[in-house]
Amino acid sequence: MRYVVTLFWGIILGQLTGFLAGALLQNSYDPKMSLIFSVIFCLILFVIPPILDHFDAETK
Repeated sequence: MRYVVTLFWGIILGQLTGFLAGALLQNSYDPKMSLIFSVIFCLILFVIPPILDHFDAETK
């Protein structure tokens, strides 16, 4: 369930960031591109904790 909530909020915040970045850089807002980047970023956030736990377990 936490992955669904994280993905949901990641998409919302990614859309907001894409809109603000487009406005600040005086570019057009592309919701499809913002969606792609936010989903990729969320997937990276899902993968990083298990990788870090794996390396932490090896050092003990």
